[in-house]
Amino acid sequence: MTAIRAEAGRGWGWIVEGWQLFAKAPGVWVVILLIYLAISVVLSFIPFIGGLAYMLLSPVLAGGMLYGAAAQARGETLEIGHLFQGFRDQERLGPLVLLGAISLAGYVLMALVVMVFMGGGLVMGATLDSTGVIVPPEAMGGVLAGVGLIVALILIVIGFLIAMALFYGVPLVMLGRQNAWPAVQASIVACWINMLPFLVFGLIYIVLAVVATIPFGLGFLILGPVTVCAIYASYREVFEETSPASIRLAK
Repeated sequence: MTAIRAEAGRGWGWIVEGWQLFAKAPGVWVVILLIYLAISVVLSFIPFIGGLAYMLLSPVLAGGMLYGAAAQARGETLEIGHLFQGFRDQERLGPLVLLGAISLAGYVLMALVVMVFMGGGLVMGATLDSTGVIVPPEAMGGVLAGVGLIVALILIVIGFLIAMALFYGVPLVMLGRQNAWPAVQASIVACWINMLPFLVFGLIYIVLAVVATIPFGLGFLILGPVTVCAIYASYREVFEETSPASIRLAK
């Protein structure tokens, strides 16, 4: 599947179309999100294994929600069972779990970068102590600040790559029937060529997220499903439409 370049204004359009899908079955969407959150909370109470399982299974559950959004767009009825479609479709389960493993590897890499930075600082300090070299605190602070900035930039880049890999990677595997690694590559390329609409999407999303926190965070029960539907709308336009025109959701 080949990605297209969307217009910058489509960042807002995807959110609008996401709301349109959510509004067709708001109650079911909220229940789906609550079940997803409940699974996440249960896994979080299981030491180590729970966190690992959450990382691996998150794309499976996300794929199920995107499957539900696609079903709605086709004019079908949204069902709570759609959340578990990734588990029922055995051909998609493996690639979706592999997506989770790829994202997990990215986070492990981030942890290793931090560990190397901290370990390097300790080694440098021990070396200076053993040689008796006296370094002015100002100079040492400047060196650490510079290295810390480089580490922060590396972590940001890795974090963005993980997000770019999964944004379209999950729908490409679940809906586009692709394997995990080709989906990751296509997703990163698609996100890169659509930076402008993503910038619009991100700025608007920040405002919506702030608003969602006002009523004790309950607004996320709406924003969460709208986000899933907006991702589907974006995927459908960027990968499934033959032109960058606005998508028309089934009524």
